[in-house]
Amino acid sequence: MISCLRKAATLLLCSALLGACSIQKSDRGSEAHESEAAQKRQQQQIEQMDPPFLYLAAQNALKDGNRPLAARFLTALVEKEPEAIEPQIQLTSLLLQLGKTEEAERHIALLLKKELKKEDLEQLLLTQARMKVAKNKQDEALPLLDQLFKENPANLSGRDLQARILSGQSRYAEALAAIDVAIRSEELPEFRLLQAQLFLKQEDSKAARVSLQRMRLLAPENDTAVLLLSNISLQDNDTDRAEKELRDFLNAYPDAIRVGHALGKLLIQENRIAEAILIYRDLANQSGQNPEILKTLGILYFRYKDFEKSEATFKKLNQNSPDDQSRFYLAASLEALERPDEAQPLYEQIDPKGAMGDAAQIRLAGIDFANDDLKSALTRLQTVLKSKPSDTEAHLMRSAIRLAQKQYSLLLEETSELSTMNKVHPQLLFNRAVAFDHLKQYDQLELMLSQLLTHAPKHSEAMNFLGYSYAIQGIELHKAEKLILKALELKPDDGYYLDSLAWVYFKRGEFKKALTTQNRALKQISDDPIMFEHLGDILWKNGDQPAAREAWEKSLQMNSDDSDAIKHKIKHGLDGD
Repeated sequence: MISCLRKAATLLLCSALLGACSIQKSDRGSEAHESEAAQKRQQQQIEQMDPPFLYLAAQNALKDGNRPLAARFLTALVEKEPEAIEPQIQLTSLLLQLGKTEEAERHIALLLKKELKKEDLEQLLLTQARMKVAKNKQDEALPLLDQLFKENPANLSGRDLQARILSGQSRYAEALAAIDVAIRSEELPEFRLLQAQLFLKQEDSKAARVSLQRMRLLAPENDTAVLLLSNISLQDNDTDRAEKELRDFLNAYPDAIRVGHALGKLLIQENRIAEAILIYRDLANQSGQNPEILKTLGILYFRYKDFEKSEATFKKLNQNSPDDQSRFYLAASLEALERPDEAQPLYEQIDPKGAMGDAAQIRLAGIDFANDDLKSALTRLQTVLKSKPSDTEAHLMRSAIRLAQKQYSLLLEETSELSTMNKVHPQLLFNRAVAFDHLKQYDQLELMLSQLLTHAPKHSEAMNFLGYSYAIQGIELHKAEKLILKALELKPDDGYYLDSLAWVYFKRGEFKKALTTQNRALKQISDDPIMFEHLGDILWKNGDQPAAREAWEKSLQMNSDDSDAIKHKIKHGLDGD
C-alpha cells in the first residue's frame, strides 16, 4: 500500500512539473524564467523520483516538445543508473539538439567504454556522426556512417544523413547513390523528396519530377511534393501547368493551406486579384482567421478597391493582432472611404522609425495638405526625405505642395536631380511641366512632357497638356490636334480635353467647329471659369457678341484668376484696344 501511494505521488509530481512547464510555455505574458529558488525546489523533486518514472517523465516531456525538461529528467536517471545505456544515448542526442556539445561528448566518451548491443552501437554511431556535423566536421562524420552501415546497411537515418552531408559538399552523384541504397531498403517519401532536391541541384527537373510523383504516390496528402512540382513548372514558364497542379491538389485536399497560399501568390503575380481574393477568403476560414492570411486578404481587397471589405478585414486584425502594417492599411482604407479624421490617429500610432513609418508620415502629410496645414505637411516630408532622399512618394507630395504655394522655381530645384534618373515617376515629370508652364518656359515644358510620354505612352493627361500648350502658343496646331484626339480615345468626352481641342480649332480659325466642341466640353464640366472664358472668345469670333459677354460675365462670377483681362474683354471685346 505504501509503495503504491509513493508511486502515485511520484506520478502526480511528474504531471505537476510537466504542467507547470506547459503553462510557462503558453503564458508568454508571465516571467520568462523561474526564480532560482523555484528551480532548486523543482530539481530536488526530480532527484527524488525513481528511475522508471524519470524515464516516463522524460518521454512525456518530449511529447510536449519540452526538450530541456526531458534532458533534466534523463540526466537525473543516468546519475542514478550509470549503466542504463538507452537513456544515456537518448540524453546524448538531446544534449546535441540543445547545443550542449561538450556535455554530449562527455557522455559519448563514457558510452564508448561500455559493451553495447548492436542497436545501441548503431544509435551511438549515428549520434557521433551528428555531433561531427554539428561541429562542422562533415569529413569526420562520413567514416562513422560507413562504420554504421557495416553494422546495418539499411539504417535509414544514417543513409539520410550521409546523403545530406554529400549534398552539402556538392558531391551529388555520391549523395544520389546513398539515397538509392536507402530507397532499395525502404521506399519512404522523405527519401524521394531528398532525391528530388538533389536532382534539382543538378538542374535535372525531369528526373526531379519523377521522384516527386513517386513521393505523391507514397504520401498523397503531403503538400511538399506538389509545391515543388508547381515551382518546377513556374521555372519552366508553364504557369498553366503550375496552376493546374495546385488546383488539383486543393480539389482533393481543400484544407491544404500552404498549397492555397501558393495558388494565391501565383494569381497575384498574374494580377488576377478577384480570383486571388476567393482563394484567400477560403484560406482565412480554413486557418481559423490566421493573421498573415487575413493580412494578405485585406491587402487584396485594398488593391481591388473594395475598401469597405478592406476596412472590415484590417479592423479585425487591429483588434486581435495589431501591428503597424494592419494599422496602415486600416487607415488607408478609411482615407479611401473619405474618412480622414478616423485615419489620422491610426497613422499617428505607427512607429515613425518602423517599416511603415515613412509611408504613414507621407499619408499624414497628405491629410495636413488637405487641411491647408502646409507647414506641418512639409515638416513631415522633410523628415522622411532626410532619411530616404530618393523617396518618390515624399517628392511627389512635396512637389504638389510647391504647386499649391506657387513656388515653381523651388519645385524645379528640388526635383531636378530626380528628373534625370532612368526611372522617374510620371507624375513628378507632370508636376515639373506644370511649373514650367507657369514660368512660361515652354521649351522645358515640351521636354518634360515628351520625356513623360516616352516612359508612359498612354498618359492622356500629358497628351492633352502638351497639345493645349501648343494651342496656347499658336504653334504645331496639327500636332496639337493629333495629341488631344489621341487623349480623347483613352478618355472619351473628357471635358478638359474637349476644351483643349476647341482651343486648337479656335487658333486655326475654325470657329464653328470650335463652338460645337466647346459646348460638348461644357456639358461635361460646367463650373470652370477658364472654359467659360474660352466660350466667350469663341462666341465672339462666331459673331454672337451678347452671348460672348454673358459667358465672360459667368467666368467672372466663378472667380477667374484673370479678372482684369476678362473685364477688358467685356468692355472692349476681342477686337478692342
